[in-house]
Amino acid sequence: MITSLRNRIRLNFGQMQNWIVFVLIAFFIVFAIISVQKVSITFDEPSHYKYGTNILNLNSDRILLPSGAGDDSKMPISALNALPAKIASYLPGGVLRDFLQGFFAARLMTILFSACVAYLVFRWARELYGFYAGLVAILLYILDPNIIAHSQLVTTDIYAAGTVLFSCYWMWKFASTRTIRDGMMTVLMLGLALLAKYTSIVLLPLLLLMLLFHDLPSLVTAYKEKGVKVVGRYIGQMAVYLVVACVFACLIINAGFLFNRPFMPLNHYPFESHMFVSIQNVSFLQNIPIPFPYPYLQGLDRVFYNEVTGAEHGAIYLLGQLHSSQGFPGYFFVASLLKVPIASQLILIISFVVYAVNRQRRRLFLRNEIFLLVPVIFYAIYFNFFYNTQIGIRFYLVVFPLLYVFAGNLFATWQEFSRNQKIAIFVLAAWLVASLLSYYPYYLSYFNEIVWDRRFAYKYLSDSNIEWGQGENYLHDYMAAHPGAIYMPSRPRSGLIVVRADFLVGVSPKSHPDLYKWLRENFQPTGTIAYEYLVFDISPHELKQFCSTTDYCQ
Repeated sequence: MITSLRNRIRLNFGQMQNWIVFVLIAFFIVFAIISVQKVSITFDEPSHYKYGTNILNLNSDRILLPSGAGDDSKMPISALNALPAKIASYLPGGVLRDFLQGFFAARLMTILFSACVAYLVFRWARELYGFYAGLVAILLYILDPNIIAHSQLVTTDIYAAGTVLFSCYWMWKFASTRTIRDGMMTVLMLGLALLAKYTSIVLLPLLLLMLLFHDLPSLVTAYKEKGVKVVGRYIGQMAVYLVVACVFACLIINAGFLFNRPFMPLNHYPFESHMFVSIQNVSFLQNIPIPFPYPYLQGLDRVFYNEVTGAEHGAIYLLGQLHSSQGFPGYFFVASLLKVPIASQLILIISFVVYAVNRQRRRLFLRNEIFLLVPVIFYAIYFNFFYNTQIGIRFYLVVFPLLYVFAGNLFATWQEFSRNQKIAIFVLAAWLVASLLSYYPYYLSYFNEIVWDRRFAYKYLSDSNIEWGQGENYLHDYMAAHPGAIYMPSRPRSGLIVVRADFLVGVSPKSHPDLYKWLRENFQPTGTIAYEYLVFDISPHELKQFCSTTDYCQ
């Protein structure tokens, strides 16, 4: 009877866990839906949506940007966002058809995908460290303003973060089981990641590296017992994994790009980037057929070209400094310090410290945490020191789900926490929720409490960290309520002046960095519109005084 009662308690607790996670994910979906209602269509969303629509219409050719250049970042994964409208085209007129054709339905697909990512964050942390760890991990994910903001958009940033997480999770599973099922799931997730964003192009070598680290202890033991033949067999096994992964990943990429001109010779590509042009100029490589679809390599070339030249974005901005195209070392460390909630940062820092000093926690590092931390370390180094397109923390979101899973290790012994430790965690949780709600619903512009006065966030970061066109609805409402306000004046003016943050600091490719130098160096904003547009109230006297000391007004 006692055994039966224990089993029943375990079953009830397991069911309660499932319900808790279900409620949290449902909250995340509903909260994202509610907060996205007044978010205007951002600058990049139409082109992502258009490319997704083209894919569903069986056209994977690169679309042209307003500049006339071919795009680089649009990927077949955006077909998911265009799917509701495609379904609507087969339906008769009515409420459902109208809903599916709306842009909200397209955004809803990203929200639902992000909810799946949230579930895997919970599941992986629970499998590693237990239920309470999984609970904290999913809370860190769904209460991250950056995650919420980009989960609402028709872009590829959340898809990239999610598919990298999926790939690493299934490689972790495969490393332990070596079953065909887990191996094929790993390859499938890898293929989807390669269809989500070029960020994932390094994922295959990273996955194999993680697998090697995982196998290293047993390989060393086998070598000591059986000699070098074991190493030879292992190398052969890894070579098989590599070939199988390459073949299936290539097939998935070709399928995603609708088998658009694969096996084109290398010399048939009009490359622009120095790297690809250099490869193309090697004589014995020129006639080699490339197994990837034409637009895939075409887009990758454009990525490298834009990365070096900054052709499709403005200046890079950090802490009041502008760089024309070269990035700032440590940019994403600074951006994370300012834009990740402080409570989340503290939990992450403590989790790393406790893990580092606790030998018992580290004993399974090569079996478990290696699959979380290898991609985090690689992307942290790459984005902070080798990546020049530093125009928003959104590129760095790829490490967030992995970090939140890892943070769960701190709570593996939750039941052993002291009363004061538990109180401290609940205080951090309350702080996290309060910080999140304080920015409702402007999550793309979120900064933590280090930037206490939100009017001056532009002094720290700009570009899609603050504005991406998401606040146009609020701008229209403000201008209607203040008919005398002047929007983006071309010369010094008095009165209510409204200026986009990007133009104020000089990062917009549509204006010269000095256009609003007079404003940013001599006046301070009195308010903001959706934390995206800065409002200055300049009196005639202040303008007259300013004009008497400068030639800007002439």
